[in-house]
Amino acid sequence: IETDPSFIADLEGAEGVAIYSEGLLLEPIHIGFNLNIAEGTLPEEDTIPTDFFRDRRIRQAFNYAFDYQGFLNGPLAGFGDFQPHYIPIGLFGYDPEAPVYSQDLARAEELFREAGGWDEGFTVSVIAEEGNLFALAALVLKDSLEGLNPNFKVNVLAVAEAVFDDALVQEPLEYAMWVKNADPAADPDAYMQAYVHPDGAWGTVHGMRSGYQDPDRIAGLIDEAAVELDPDRRAAIYAELQRLLFEDPMWIIAAQEGIVMAYRDYLQGFAMQPLWPRPSLRFALFDK
Repeated sequence: IETDPSFIADLEGAEGVAIYSEGLLLEPIHIGFNLNIAEGTLPEEDTIPTDFFRDRRIRQAFNYAFDYQGFLNGPLAGFGDFQPHYIPIGLFGYDPEAPVYSQDLARAEELFREAGGWDEGFTVSVIAEEGNLFALAALVLKDSLEGLNPNFKVNVLAVAEAVFDDALVQEPLEYAMWVKNADPAADPDAYMQAYVHPDGAWGTVHGMRSGYQDPDRIAGLIDEAAVELDPDRRAAIYAELQRLLFEDPMWIIAAQEGIVMAYRDYLQGFAMQPLWPRPSLRFALFDK
């Protein structure tokens, strides 16, 4: 059965059903910041200025405000791990010593006050697919920010997948924030180029070059790592990137989702493919 951790409680203990739960998906669940907002494109309820997320203190404050533990223990039901950067746990280049965001409401308030807007507050909309972990991550963000300051308001727009997909291909993107997961990959360069590089696929759409403190340094390190053949040197470059991206985040990485699958208990001997495990029994080896 195609599932995710939020449904496991409904399936555990069912007669004839077994639960597979080993390892982590290579698909970080992310909340995007749009730095490339065109005038007049946001939902009419939104009050943020178009350059809101170009201030890295705002992006840091959102990262400090998010309730990572609540998301992991609630919607993910404990199946997952904290994934603070865009190189997933288990992939080459992941640095376990890199600094990690955790919920720190005092630091979030300090940054919001420094950047301005704490007293007057703001309203921002976040769009996500309905009925899945992405919408739940958006609701955790809503609870986190609105609990921090009653002047903050987050509108969660949970829509059908087709509506969400249509919204996400618009240029310029007509929302300030959105929630999804990364496309899985077997090499860190795929994540860095698509989601971090200032001139990459999402870097261009989101206008990351306008927000990075030093976009050329970020771009240079990613491009250098892409062609570096020495694994130790390459790992060192990615470690440096993860430290830079902690200070200059372009996403909230809510978590790295655990792999779970519900199946009939007569099914024996299948192996999951972590690059795309759902609904991908075509990738699995099994017998009955």
